[in-house]
Amino acid sequence: MKKFRIRIEEYVEKAEQKWKSLPSKQQRSLTKVFFILYAILMLLTVFQLWSNSSTRSNGLSVGHINNIPKDIKMQHQPIENPANNSPYKTSP
Repeated sequence: MKKFRIRIEEYVEKAEQKWKSLPSKQQRSLTKVFFILYAILMLLTVFQLWSNSSTRSNGLSVGHINNIPKDIKMQHQPIENPANNSPYKTSP
C-alpha cells in the first residue's frame, strides 16, 4: 500500500511539472477548453435527467397490501399432541 501511494505521488509530481513547464498562455487556453467540456457534459447530463423524468409517470401508486396472494389456499391441519410422537415413553 505504501508503494502504491508513493507511485501516485510521483505521478502527480510529474504531471505538475509538465503543467508548470507549459507557457501561461497555453495553460489558460487548456483551462478554458477543459471548463467548456465540463460545462457541456454537465448540461447534457441535466438535459438527459430532465427528459427521462418528463417521460415517466412520477405518480405514487398506493393500494392495499396483501401478505398472502389470493391464489394460495390455506390448508388447516389439526394440532397433534407432542406427547404422542415423543420417542420417550413415560407411561406403560
